[in-house]
Amino acid sequence: MIAKISATENLGGALGYNFKKVEKGEANILLAAELYQDKDGRYTMEDVLADMEALIPKNCRTKKTVFHCSLNPHPDEKLSDETLMQIAREYMEALGYGNQPYIVFKHNDIAREHIHIVSLRVDSRGQKINDRFEKRRSKQITDALEKRFGLIPSSKVVDKAVEETPKIDTTQRNIKEQVASALRMVLKHYKFCSLGELNAILSQYNLAVEEVKTEFRGKKYEGLVYVPTDDKGDKVSSPIHASDIGRGVGYTAVQNRMQKSKQAIKPLISIIRYRVLQTMRTSPKTEEELRQRLEEQSLRVFIRKNESGRIYGITFIDDEQGVALNGSRLGKGYTANVFNAYLSNPTHNPFLDETLYGSPSARLEQSATVQPLQSNAEEGDNLIDELIKDMVGDSFVSTGNDDWKEAAWQRKLRRQSKVNLRRKKR
Repeated sequence: MIAKISATENLGGALGYNFKKVEKGEANILLAAELYQDKDGRYTMEDVLADMEALIPKNCRTKKTVFHCSLNPHPDEKLSDETLMQIAREYMEALGYGNQPYIVFKHNDIAREHIHIVSLRVDSRGQKINDRFEKRRSKQITDALEKRFGLIPSSKVVDKAVEETPKIDTTQRNIKEQVASALRMVLKHYKFCSLGELNAILSQYNLAVEEVKTEFRGKKYEGLVYVPTDDKGDKVSSPIHASDIGRGVGYTAVQNRMQKSKQAIKPLISIIRYRVLQTMRTSPKTEEELRQRLEEQSLRVFIRKNESGRIYGITFIDDEQGVALNGSRLGKGYTANVFNAYLSNPTHNPFLDETLYGSPSARLEQSATVQPLQSNAEEGDNLIDELIKDMVGDSFVSTGNDDWKEAAWQRKLRRQSKVNLRRKKR
């Protein structure tokens, strides 16, 4: 049984996603604890939302107050509602949420029946429920529940280190050791082809990477620094230079990992594109709903926005396969601009247009021909982006995560190196 836990500040989005499934007949409410029930014994979206919001103190400092989890038994498992209810109760109790208000939904919209649980991460005093080593503890609980109820062990195998690596905790003194541990796990397990994709992976562990450039005696040097962040991605501690962490996490090591990843990701591109297309053809209306439906396809999504809220980057992460792919790497129809336009106006879903996207099965079968075309398209897009960068000049403010800026800068360095070599030959 696989548990997928997320933290969010959007209570309405988490509840709305599940209640919409109930309205469509794709889910039903199995269980509710410490929540208001109307005179007919029903739970409504409005009542549950108001009830939970009233329990969050106004002076609460925790930003992501919502606990949203899905419990996914083996696909061949057929469990009764009573068994699923008991599993939900014991899971929440063991994880530390036994006294919290929560509601359990059983989803049957896909072949694999599973349950979703929505609760609060803070108690009535505003104190945060302990989430230290949450993934590790969750895995121990689901393993115990599988044995207790005689369930089929999950066939999904995830590297143990991935499950057990906690987020960086800046309240502890050993920040450098935490960063080193998280980095070595990520660089060992994950494949990525840009710093933007690496940042999407690191965000799960409250960590970010930035490139630094220096010049000494006329020679250019490149390096990396790693910065602890909060759940919103804001810096919360001083940067740590890669050389202070140790071998294997510096500029050269990361560049080598990117080069090796380029070949390794090729067979995975069409598979992940297929799963994203399947998700988008269910027409998720909100970002929260998009995240939840991608999770049902065993994908995480990392979305980058500017100050005005416009999406300028989107990365899809498969933790089981250990790969992060920017939307543009899946093809022109999966870029950040496409998702920004859709989420701004969900009434028009371009992913339903088979003249542009084809059927999901056809897209999967045609992967061999799509990949080289996609590569050419990306090169064209990068060239256009570089021209834009040259036009706006130094007035353009870099966010540190935009992959096309990184690619343009690297090409510029290569051109300068060729010029310098020609001058030396003369």
